[in-house]
Amino acid sequence: MKISKFLWAGLLFAHFQTTHAQNLLDTSTWIVGSGSVIGFNQNGTTTENIREYGLNHVGEHVILWKAVPDASSNADGGWNSNYISIDKTKKYRLSVWIKKTNSNDGTTYFGCYSNNNGNQIQRLDGTNHSNPYFWYGDLPKLDRWYLLVGFLHENNTSVTTSEGAVYDGVTGELTSSIHRDYKFSNMANNLALRSYLYYDTNTVDRQYFYAPRIEEVNGSELSINELLSLHSNSELRFAYDHSGSQKQRFYCPDGTSCNVPTPPTGKSGKDKHEAEDVRVEVVEQPADYDGQIIMHPNPTKDLVHIKINTALRKKMTSIKVYNINASLVKDVKVNSSNQNLDVDLANVPSGLYFLHIHLNDGSPSITKRIIKE
Repeated sequence: MKISKFLWAGLLFAHFQTTHAQNLLDTSTWIVGSGSVIGFNQNGTTTENIREYGLNHVGEHVILWKAVPDASSNADGGWNSNYISIDKTKKYRLSVWIKKTNSNDGTTYFGCYSNNNGNQIQRLDGTNHSNPYFWYGDLPKLDRWYLLVGFLHENNTSVTTSEGAVYDGVTGELTSSIHRDYKFSNMANNLALRSYLYYDTNTVDRQYFYAPRIEEVNGSELSINELLSLHSNSELRFAYDHSGSQKQRFYCPDGTSCNVPTPPTGKSGKDKHEAEDVRVEVVEQPADYDGQIIMHPNPTKDLVHIKINTALRKKMTSIKVYNINASLVKDVKVNSSNQNLDVDLANVPSGLYFLHIHLNDGSPSITKRIIKE
């Protein structure tokens, strides 16, 4: 069986959806709740549009926009972003993460719009398009994150082939090309991103959206590899059993902390320096860590004292604290010989924070909530 180089490499870079200046959409308004928020207008009813904490493609807690369909065959969740000002002589890239669960009922949509006395989007052949979608249909697999990427080209482009694509959030592989790039008309001056679930009458289905982006393509935009992951130095390494089946992903938060053994012959996984291979080594995670991690006081006004038992402490690679918008606020130094750690939140605003403890054995990160008074 042929496996792509991308799969073996397992190298993924990233940033959070709210922390890169190139994103022309402000997703900091995505807070827990329902219906529209500033910058994003609901598609369907308020009860069909829910925002909640959930896990993205590498297991980090972020705000997800959830489509909850009713029994009617119409709009079932999703959003239209507000219009942003653009330069019609520039090229723009639009992207969003989407995951569908339960069934393939209904249709997933990923598109754009430009409005100035009528829609100002054209096909690459120069014909007008009043309802432009980069992609619509069913995602390749259920219960799996996919990155959808589309391009809007400058009004005078000579490009005739599309560059958009759908990427697998587990392997990083390109699963399919999107043959629907567009270009601006000579009158275009704004742009909106839109993504929906439509015509789904199965009330048990759910569709999740995460990290929508509009970026000018000028050399400073995130690379596709950066869009596919979470931290600037992070890596995903893949583990396989002796039959070649993928059994586990090793998430290495800082690029150096994964200690995994040599793979079976013919099945290997490289890190970004192509210096270390992996094989399957599944380590069962305890049902909970309540007896192994003690945090106090919580709520706190400043310091949180953390006591971690010896066995768990030896597996720690990093401790990071994020706010409710998934922005990193603290990167705590860890020492396997130090049983007690202090996290200082004196200089951060009051509110809810998430403490993530990353491990070196491929287990999911441990998440604890902290309330800052």
